[in-house]
Amino acid sequence: MKFTDDYTAKYTIWARSSRVVPLPRISNLPHFTSKKFDSYEEFNAWKKERLSQLAHSGGAKWTK
Repeated sequence: MKFTDDYTAKYTIWARSSRVVPLPRISNLPHFTSKKFDSYEEFNAWKKERLSQLAHSGGAKWTK
């Protein structure tokens, strides 16, 4: 059977070429620890603060 006739042939092709592709990582993410919130408003305020810290530092820097 040809690969063009088989709908699941992509899995066979992917399995034959065992190349691991490195995923990008964010290098300047502001440090944060595990935290519990009492309300969505408190969580959204915390999230807004973290996003403003990230924006102030120049945005996300992706590395390989």
